[in-house]
Amino acid sequence: MMPRYPIVAFLSKAETHGLSAEKCWAWKGAGKGNGYGHFSLLGERMGAHRAAYIMFKGDVPNGMDVCHHCDNRWCVNPAHLFIGSRSQNMADMSLKGRGSGGCRKHIKEHQVQEIRRRIHAGVRMSEIAKQMGVNYSTVTAINRGDSYVGISQ
Repeated sequence: MMPRYPIVAFLSKAETHGLSAEKCWAWKGAGKGNGYGHFSLLGERMGAHRAAYIMFKGDVPNGMDVCHHCDNRWCVNPAHLFIGSRSQNMADMSLKGRGSGGCRKHIKEHQVQEIRRRIHAGVRMSEIAKQMGVNYSTVTAINRGDSYVGISQ
């Protein structure tokens, strides 16, 4: 059984929305600079999402990745995580337009402007993603301003 202290320390660095299974748990701890958080679990430094998987779901088989259903690198909600091979993870990334250049290749300027309009109108980002046929992570990136910076606001 996993000692309680690492879990308490971990949860103190995540916005868990009352341990919601539906909402992304935003990692507020240290990051790697690429959108992923990192955490030291029992002396081993690893991705925060990997640590979440280990603490709440169990071991990760050697050579396997911890992947996100929600496509949010900063999410550490174990309900949003699954195990996949590296090739499955890369195929999932490509299929969802998160590879080099991300969704920028697949979304037009007028769509970005419409997403911004809906955000400012108070429409939930998950609903915008469904309505616009884009990934939730695309909508949140546009909302944060860390994506599509070349398109006028």
